[in-house]
Amino acid sequence: MIGRRPRVFRRYAAALLLFIPAQLSATAVSADERQGKTQPPAAAKSPQPTPDTADPQQPPRKPLTPLPELLQKELAGKTALNPEGTVFLDSAGRRLLLRTEVACPDCILEMALVPEGNREHETILRIRSKAFVIHTGLLALGMQPGKPATFSPEFTAPSGPVISVTAVWLDDEGRRQERPLQEWIRNNTHRYHAAAMSGPPPGLELPYKALRWDKFNKEILWYGPMSDEDRDDLLSKWDHEPYQKAIRQFHEAGRSKPMQAEFVFAGSSMFRDEETGREYYQAEGGHLICTSNFPDALLDIREQSSAADGAQNYEGWTERIPAEGTPVMLVLKAAEAAKPAAAK
Repeated sequence: MIGRRPRVFRRYAAALLLFIPAQLSATAVSADERQGKTQPPAAAKSPQPTPDTADPQQPPRKPLTPLPELLQKELAGKTALNPEGTVFLDSAGRRLLLRTEVACPDCILEMALVPEGNREHETILRIRSKAFVIHTGLLALGMQPGKPATFSPEFTAPSGPVISVTAVWLDDEGRRQERPLQEWIRNNTHRYHAAAMSGPPPGLELPYKALRWDKFNKEILWYGPMSDEDRDDLLSKWDHEPYQKAIRQFHEAGRSKPMQAEFVFAGSSMFRDEETGREYYQAEGGHLICTSNFPDALLDIREQSSAADGAQNYEGWTERIPAEGTPVMLVLKAAEAAKPAAAK
């Protein structure tokens, strides 16, 4: 849970929470108003960035990709929580709606969502928003953050309310599609697999296809996914049981499997600069929705997941993800509790 918040965070959070029961308010603008369908009074205009949140070093940003009309209609009547119009509170539906774009459909992942311009080569989606706005929206829905992952003296998984994250977009034919974000994420198939072995397959000249022999560590290595044809071919090269087992394991490990882990609202943490005394919300560093564990994650997965180079657990499931730049609406809400089994 966040302890001490910077002044702008406290002020913004307090304003939002104060006005939630009455359509939120003076710090928020409805989607209809943002589209010019109504003219809000001066007091209801979007808040302007403060010196605490504005970054004069950033170059001017290009306009966001226009949101398709069908998705824009779904934002009608919802409350924008930031001037950029990318985070919307649906208090009636108990949901937070994030207007995002596809950043990288075919990358090895450490995150699923980052702020625009921040490590977009390690994520599927980007958003033009501050992290604290998303945090505030989840607080407004009545969720209380847990704790990020810790790594010493031993690993402790992140905790917090389980968050359902759903991607909504239009396909190439203009049809609305909706999928859990986990279905866009698969185990990392582009990695090395290794197995200890007494020696290489006799009579087989290595490297053969993607099969290698590490004479120093006495291991056979395979990189990337292995097709059924490659598996059958390699199995025919040596009937040695440990070799046969290793090839089957390599094949299984390289098969595409969707991520099963749940996202939890870990809530990141605050950092205090000892020299200036200023406090910073650490998720602003880029860790919004993570697929690898980070101690400053806003949302993280409830399992141990590596962020080490070459050892990341997940990658984008390219065949399922729309093209780079495609607008995607992420829907965040509290996951429904599993229903107890009916008594016999």
